[in-house]
Amino acid sequence: MRKFLLKRLLFILFGVVAYILTKYAQNHQDWAERYSRSVYPMLSNTVGFLPSLVEFSISEWLVVVVLLFLILYIVYYVRKVIISKGARRMIVYRGVMGTAAICSVIYFCFTVLSGLNYHRYSFLSYTEYHEENYSEEELVKLCKSLAHEMGQAREKSGEDNDLMLQAPDDFDYYAQQSVLSIQTLAKKYPILERSLYSTPKPVVMSKLMSRAGIQGVFVPFTFESDINVDMPVFMMPAAMAHELAHQGGFMHEDEANFISYLACREQDDPLILYSGLFLAFDHSISVLKKVDSDKASEIISSLSKRVQHDMVQREQYWGKYKGIISNISSIVNDAYLKANNQTDGLNSYDKMVNLLLAEQRGLEKYN
Repeated sequence: MRKFLLKRLLFILFGVVAYILTKYAQNHQDWAERYSRSVYPMLSNTVGFLPSLVEFSISEWLVVVVLLFLILYIVYYVRKVIISKGARRMIVYRGVMGTAAICSVIYFCFTVLSGLNYHRYSFLSYTEYHEENYSEEELVKLCKSLAHEMGQAREKSGEDNDLMLQAPDDFDYYAQQSVLSIQTLAKKYPILERSLYSTPKPVVMSKLMSRAGIQGVFVPFTFESDINVDMPVFMMPAAMAHELAHQGGFMHEDEANFISYLACREQDDPLILYSGLFLAFDHSISVLKKVDSDKASEIISSLSKRVQHDMVQREQYWGKYKGIISNISSIVNDAYLKANNQTDGLNSYDKMVNLLLAEQRGLEKYN
């Protein structure tokens, strides 16, 4: 009994250490930033190297294995409790302690491989822009500017091109280009420089991701960016760049969105540019709707027919997957974000607009 307890406590200590590190990072942003710029790159290169050598998502199947293990683990202890004639409390105790030990190790790995990055400096602190208060006029100007650029990029991608469709080799092409986009952007913002950016991976169970309302996910345990290949193809480049921003150590969703937008602008490919602009416009017009719905409707109606068609198709695609799974996913994601220094939860994604407005004001100032 004592030997069992000591073994489990040893593993549970990992969870205690992770908790202490997280609390320290929350109160010492300078330390968190130093960790993100020194220890994290080494860990990411070490852990991510082997998974980067294969084209399929290791993390996707790792999740399946872990879930099966947990189910078998629970079934094993429930069965032992049922068939045991005595010492049931001890069996329950051992099961609970084992679960706590597993969760502690997972929590520790998450903390050192990405969790501490939630408490680092903002990406904006490495740019010439500053986040301030912005007027409604500036927001309207931003939406109009993005709408205009979207129309131009969409026209270059081909008026007859159905952006809901995807050719078999599209994913590999955009995966490679997304890494190139981030690397090119890193020349302007060296904080994004990494010796290894693992190429985004397609997810076999993408329809399940669609049911959960998920475009992509960064898995820190393998440093893979897993992408939903079932969604409209014009959304993929921005989703890939977003997850690569997480790989680069920026975990806040608004910052990952902003980095994705900037990275997509580094490309000449019209669809990649369109993807980044679509992402930025989608969040900007969403914020404007809350401020002035009439002005937002006016800007949307001014969009080209092809852009409006893409927006309708996008809404129809995600609309058919709305249900219990997507609702549960939203609740879980909201709780996860709030637990990781993003108090706005799912609304954190829309905070990207503040960064876009900071860029707009900055460009106007320097030009």
